[in-house]
Amino acid sequence: MNPLIKYPFFILVGYALLFTFFTQELLTGYANMFRVNSATKGADAIIILGGNDKTRPSYASKLIKENYAKEIILTSPKQYRTQLNGILKSEQERYLEVLKSNGVTATIIPSTKGGATSTFDEAIDLVEFLKTHPMKHVIIVTDSFHTARSKYAFNKIMELNNIKDLKIEMAAAPNEIFNESNWYKTEAGLSSYIMEPLKFIFYFFNSSNATIVEER
Repeated sequence: MNPLIKYPFFILVGYALLFTFFTQELLTGYANMFRVNSATKGADAIIILGGNDKTRPSYASKLIKENYAKEIILTSPKQYRTQLNGILKSEQERYLEVLKSNGVTATIIPSTKGGATSTFDEAIDLVEFLKTHPMKHVIIVTDSFHTARSKYAFNKIMELNNIKDLKIEMAAAPNEIFNESNWYKTEAGLSSYIMEPLKFIFYFFNSSNATIVEER
């Protein structure tokens, strides 16, 4: 049985304590620790990470139209085989459709292992892509709560591969459900911000060779 169903009393108590001891200012400050929004104009490319077709491609399209970069590049998330393949569109196909609806095209970074399953994988794929498509300045688009960890992961992989001349900036894609000021009022926000520090710690103590790093 799901422990959240088995022990609802303890979940409710924990939630009550959250609101008892933490003010809105503290909860907002906590969420802002995970936000990095540093994009500047003049980048070679905007790289959209996999994981959320509802926020990331639309925001990347907006940045392209505002001349933040010359082109958009997509990573290649792993598509798991299910009986619904061929019926439902893949995440990458959905990304491309959103971009097309905004009048934007994209180049795809091939995956080195049959599809990226983590931010580390996406960074490794970029390393290989840079060998034939050299760049000096990229903007990475992902959800706001994911920006700090993504920046850490990409910087770590670049360092491990001795890539020192690539400027990496982050663009925090907004969404309509929650933000830093109200994340604790929605199930999606709670899930994102409660889990993010645990994921960050895991990334801190693991490298790109950690085969158990898998987000999707």
